[in-house]
Formats: sequence, structure tokens, C-alpha cells
Amino acid sequence: MSEPFLLLALSLMASAVAWVVVLPRYWVRRGETETNADWLRLRQRELEDESPSLQEEAALRLIDDGADETGVMAYEGRAYNLKVQVLGGLLLVALVVGLYQQLGGWEDVEIADALANLETAQPDDVMALIDRIEVRSEARPDNADYSLLLAEYFLSGNQPNQAARYFDRLVEAGATSPEILGKAAQAEFLSSGRILSVQARARAEQALAMDPMQSTALATLGMAGFEEADYAQAIEFWQRLRTLEAPGSPGYEMLGQVIERARQELAQSGQAPPVSSPESSDDVAEASDPGPGVAIEILQPAGEDIPEGAVIFVLARPEGAESGMPIAVVRIQASAWPLSVRLDDSTSMAGQLLSGFSSVSIEVQISINGQPGRTNALLWAHERTVRVGQSEPLKLRPSRD
Repeated sequence: MSEPFLLLALSLMASAVAWVVVLPRYWVRRGETETNADWLRLRQRELEDESPSLQEEAALRLIDDGADETGVMAYEGRAYNLKVQVLGGLLLVALVVGLYQQLGGWEDVEIADALANLETAQPDDVMALIDRIEVRSEARPDNADYSLLLAEYFLSGNQPNQAARYFDRLVEAGATSPEILGKAAQAEFLSSGRILSVQARARAEQALAMDPMQSTALATLGMAGFEEADYAQAIEFWQRLRTLEAPGSPGYEMLGQVIERARQELAQSGQAPPVSSPESSDDVAEASDPGPGVAIEILQPAGEDIPEGAVIFVLARPEGAESGMPIAVVRIQASAWPLSVRLDDSTSMAGQLLSGFSSVSIEVQISINGQPGRTNALLWAHERTVRVGQSEPLKLRPSRD
């Protein structure tokens, strides 16, 4: 336990015990009971300016109530009892410690301290800490922080069986962010011998419905398509995943290799080629017969400095829709303004064709963290109804509104 926390806890406990044990000693009323004679003197002072008959009446009342009461009766016993107060203090300490153990506990505080110093920990210390967290997680299965930490650790450590158990716990508890759903699907896929179950597929598709560029879900569905010999699907998801990587990076090159292998398998199998997004904006320009689409001109935001490295997402959804799986997506880097983008069948997602819609909604998002979604957008713009195939480009100027 951290020293500041321990000192604070002990000082608060000592203060509480002092209130229970010490202070009541000074609250004891020391005195004697009032007599009828005391009452008469008080009443006579009140009636000094009144008629003598009232004073005589007060004296007669004293005689009626007992004029011979001249003794003074002191209090029998005292409100303070040291033994009882000490027992009360001990009971207070026991109750506080028990409640703290039940609701938080020293173990949670020590785990938090260990996590804060994880950068300087040795491998053996890390393994011991993971064991402690596992034990504590079983004692507190509703603690989402422990479940998420263990799920991430086991998934990154190539232990998908363990990771899937904790991801299941998170999803059942209501954690349905795209990232958690995507990783839950991946953990289940890997733990079941690279077989995508109905539940894992549903989780991956739900993640993409909320975030069309959720990388783990794209990777999982791509791997599942390859394992199921659905090479067109594998190419489609891997191409979308590749747009999230910087050209020339190791991830970009690796995905290029697996996409090429999938294309070779596709050619040998005789399957139809995929309808999927091209790998770069150059491919969009060179695509043959992309069909009718929508040209968008993105104007420079007024009075806004776009951070270097900001990413722009241009999405098409069914007319009037503001959420859900897009029909087509283009991801580009912010450069010279205005930016020209075209959405058509070559940029369609999940086998959809933009040419199959007469009107769509168009949205532009400028993201500073490279992730799509309005929650990640610094600036955005939206047009609810845009006719597919219109000759004039749609002009949108992103803003904070």
C-alpha cells in the first residue's frame, strides 16, 4: 500500500476513534437537579413587577407541591463509560476495515500501485502481478478494468483461449465498443482453431457497423475469409485494412503480401474477383468503368488550422442515414485545398454497389487520431440527400457544428 494512502487512512481512523472514545468524556453534564425552591426563586424574579397576589400564589403552589423538599438530588451515574467507549472504538475500526475489504481492499490499492510502476518491473514481477489480478478478478467479476486488462494481456501474449473468456465477460456486462467487439471476435476466432463462429462473425460485423474501419474486425473477417477459401472476401477486408496503414510501413507491406497471395489463390480457384475498395487514391483514378458515383469537393474549413497528419474520411450511406454501415468510404490525407474525392462502385464496401442507389447521404469527417466516427472527428460536414450520378460535384466545408 502506498505510504501517503496509509498515512491518510490511519489519520482518519484515529480521528474517528477519538470522536468515539475521547470527546464523549467532555460532553458529560455535571450538575444537580432543580428543586421546587429553585423554581420558586425563578418565578419570583419573573413576577417582581407584578402584583403581590401572584407572588403569594407561587408560594402557595410551592407548599402544595412539597415545601419540605430542601435536599438536592445529584445525577446518579455518568453518561461516560471508558470500557464501553473503547469497545465502541474497536467495533468502529473492525466495521470500517471490513467494509473497505469488501468494497475496495488493500489488494486493489496494491495492484494499482504495481500497475503504476509497471515500466520498471521485471518479467517475474509482471507474471506475479497478472496472477494477482486474475485472483482478484474472480473475486470481483464485475470489475471491467481487470477483465479488460487481462483480455488485452492474453490476446497480445498469444493466449486467445484466456483472452476470449475475459472478452466474453466484458461483452456480457454491456461493453459494446467497436474495439472490444472486434477483439472479442478475434480472440474467439483464434481460440477455436481459426474457425469463425456465428457469434464471432456477428460481433465483428457489429463492430464494423459502428466503426467501418475497425482494424481488428477487418483483420478477423479477412483471415476468416481466407481460411474458408472465400478469397474475394479476404481481399476486400484486407484492402480496407491496408488503407489504415501508412504507405511503405511494415504493416502496409505485410498486408500487400497477404493480399497478393489471396489473389493467387483466387485465380487458381476460378472464383469471381471481389468488388472492393482500391488500395490507394491512384487506383480510384485508374479504375475502369467504376459506374455512376458522387464527386465531392471538400473546401478548407474556415478559421481552422488542420493538424498535420489529420485524416479525412468521406462516407456514403443510404439516403437520410447518419449512422450504420457505409455504402462506400474513401480515406485520404489532408493536403492542398480544396480536396477532390469521388465515391463510386470501386470504393464500395462489403460487396455493396453505390450504383444500386439513386440517392445517398454524404458525410465528411476530419479525424486527428486516424479513426472514423463523429466522436473522433475534429470537424465534419453532412448532406442528407445527394443524387448518385449528378454531374456537378457536391461542395462541403467541414466545421465544428
